[in-house]
Amino acid sequence: MIRKPFRKLALSAAAAGMMLGAGLQASAAGYTDVPKESSHHDNIVRANELGIMTGYGDGTFKPNGKLTRGNVVKALGKYVVKQSGLTPEEYVKTYGTASVPNFSDVPNSWADQELVMYSKIVKDMGIFKGSNNRLMAGNLITRDQMAEVLARTFAFRDLPGSPKIRDIGGSAYAKSIEILFENGISVANPYHPRATTSRAQLATFLVRSYDKVSKEESVMPASFYSELRQGKVPDAIVQIGSTLTELKKKAGEPEAAYDFEGGIRHVYGKYEYGVPHPVLEEGDPVTTVTYYFDEEPSLEEVMRHMGPVEQTEEDEDPMEYDYLWYHKGEFEVFFEYEWGGDSIDNVTVKSNR
Repeated sequence: MIRKPFRKLALSAAAAGMMLGAGLQASAAGYTDVPKESSHHDNIVRANELGIMTGYGDGTFKPNGKLTRGNVVKALGKYVVKQSGLTPEEYVKTYGTASVPNFSDVPNSWADQELVMYSKIVKDMGIFKGSNNRLMAGNLITRDQMAEVLARTFAFRDLPGSPKIRDIGGSAYAKSIEILFENGISVANPYHPRATTSRAQLATFLVRSYDKVSKEESVMPASFYSELRQGKVPDAIVQIGSTLTELKKKAGEPEAAYDFEGGIRHVYGKYEYGVPHPVLEEGDPVTTVTYYFDEEPSLEEVMRHMGPVEQTEEDEDPMEYDYLWYHKGEFEVFFEYEWGGDSIDNVTVKSNR
């Protein structure tokens, strides 16, 4: 099954070792409560070895333990932070997540401050959205809800074909379940979408997800996307908020200049700097900075680092290009790609001031 780009690009953030720490790490040789005959045994052991998911200090894993939504919020929040290369404290300061509006049932005064912090991180990244702004952290997470947050977190590609899963017709997350099947993350048919999720099942989901995305080489480093999320285009001569005067002082006259959407873009190699119309003065502010990629990253790579993007309105007259668009308050970041394509041509940071 192939979805048109931008109809619903609900996927997200990154790839490389998160901790679902329940206690001290048990020996990788095996857990006392995970028999080798278990269908999840190898993935539980491998999850431990990768540091993706750990057991308890008494040597158990508690494979049948049921996961709450709060458990998974913390797990995927830690995953996002680890992918950034920052400590949790650095992450909160860098991206200002302390100011992200709370889920209504996880106030700042909540006793579990770790949940408060990670709930804001996953909300900011679009991994968890809640129902009417309620996280319902104590509720057990269902298998179809798990499919949705995994699809958002790992940004799996929607592959050709339509898997015949017998029991997902009534699920609001049927699309994400199909995506897990297409990418080999789940093989259970029937899927039992409304059943709860165990720790053993999550270990298997995470190991398969990790292995899938680890095989896909990233074009741009995580630090590139980190700067974009802060409103900066890496290695640009000047950033938004600077002026045309400062740009020319640092780099001289542009190679070219052209009209573009109510402004003039000044070309310096792979970078373009936009200033507004109608009056062009040397002191006019730089309101857009664009970078054209030498090697084009995939849409999935971008969404693993930047978060999910959704657009539900049908475009009856699609343009030649479309965008992954991220609104960040005082600025926006949008990635341009050819309609129907799967790689990004350029990225622009635009001031909203």
